[in-house]
Amino acid sequence: MFLIIYISILFHLLQPAEFQFVKSVNVDGDRHFSDPMGNVYIIKNNHLVKFVQDYTQAAEYTNLFLGNIHSIDVSDPFRILMYYKDHNQVVWVDNYLSEIRSPIWLDDLGVDQAQLVCSSNQGGFWIFNGLNNQLQYFDVNLQFIHESNTLNSLTGPDIQPTYMLEKSRNVYLNVPGFGILVFDRFGNYSKTIPLEIPGEFQVTDQNLYYFKAGDLYSFDLQTNSPEKLQLPEEDGFIKVEMQPDFLYLFRRQGYSVYKIRD
Repeated sequence: MFLIIYISILFHLLQPAEFQFVKSVNVDGDRHFSDPMGNVYIIKNNHLVKFVQDYTQAAEYTNLFLGNIHSIDVSDPFRILMYYKDHNQVVWVDNYLSEIRSPIWLDDLGVDQAQLVCSSNQGGFWIFNGLNNQLQYFDVNLQFIHESNTLNSLTGPDIQPTYMLEKSRNVYLNVPGFGILVFDRFGNYSKTIPLEIPGEFQVTDQNLYYFKAGDLYSFDLQTNSPEKLQLPEEDGFIKVEMQPDFLYLFRRQGYSVYKIRD
């Protein structure tokens, strides 16, 4: 139910005057993420730290046995997915960063070449299996449910997808050199969004947002037209994320928060 609330919220094309500075937080990190509830997550090697809405550290998680965190999906703040690629394991944690269940060894599911993993609002998770270039869906009980056709006919066999997420019953897969491939919730190919971006992006019902070469862009999913958005600061940040109420500018030494004015 939590995620459904945000499906109806559209991001607006913003001008700097529509941002109000809130706070800057100093914290060292390699990668940075935000969720729709105003929480921020900082990853450094194998260590995950969560900052809550009052910008104080609220929780942390480390698993010394699994190595560094390869990727994280915070689209559901109450059920966060982390993928440890070196050990081919998935870890679910709750909003306190406590493990919901024991780590999932993907080898036990017959998957030994998972390049990407993301969570699903159906309760399970998606895998991009590099062995045969397919999306595969496993439910909350770790049962294999369905998969896409091999992508070889669309992209050829030698691809290295960089990011995957599920939003509004669609799965988005970023394949550099080809664009962002879109699939329905059953894994059926739908279309390709003609964008060349290096990695992560955000999706709403109306737009796709991505950060490239120091600028934030909005791509209209209906008209297939991009637009560069003006930001309240210039330079120095390595990532930008928008949420329904806040804009986050991330740097390696911390992040700045701006309120989005109505």
